[in-house]
Amino acid sequence: MSTIDKISESANPERDDTSTDSSLRYAAYANRFRTIALASHRYVAYTSDIGESFRPVVNPNFVRFCYGVSWSYVLGDVSLEAWKAKMRQEGRYTPGLLPWHKIPEADPIAAASYTGMDWKWVGIQRGVFQSIASMGLPAFTIHSAVRYSSLLFKNTSNKSLKTYGPVGIGLAVVPLLPYLFDEPVEHATEYIFEQAYKSLGSK
Repeated sequence: MSTIDKISESANPERDDTSTDSSLRYAAYANRFRTIALASHRYVAYTSDIGESFRPVVNPNFVRFCYGVSWSYVLGDVSLEAWKAKMRQEGRYTPGLLPWHKIPEADPIAAASYTGMDWKWVGIQRGVFQSIASMGLPAFTIHSAVRYSSLLFKNTSNKSLKTYGPVGIGLAVVPLLPYLFDEPVEHATEYIFEQAYKSLGSK
């Protein structure tokens, strides 16, 4: 099956393959640019890191705006995933269903067979994942890359290189961010929340 074929959402309403575990997200480097183009919405989360890269040369309001875009993406993503989980829990979810679509009638059989976490737990888990993988770790990484690379260019006689060299290095790191953080953070948050839910949430 090709990468394009694997982009389509799973027919299993219990699982959404367009989430962070999608094969699209972990495509081979040979398909990197194609992958980025097809999943560009994921990179909206890293708008703040683009702003962070430009921090040395732009107005601080531009950086704040970029953080606003990223947090808007995070809030939207968390809300959508929590809503999907609620629809699954109620037996209403079908692949491709979105909030502005007509909501199907509840299917008692599908609701009874739902084995996932309560939708509120799903929303909290998604929020923790996004806060760490999309905001915290990337911001620290980009800030460090720009800060320490500025030391590399500090003694250069080329003023443009001295000014924009760290910016370029920061921008070069952005496409790597989901490959660096998404999978390990996802696995960690899934494990922690599953264990916590078994102990607390399912009682």
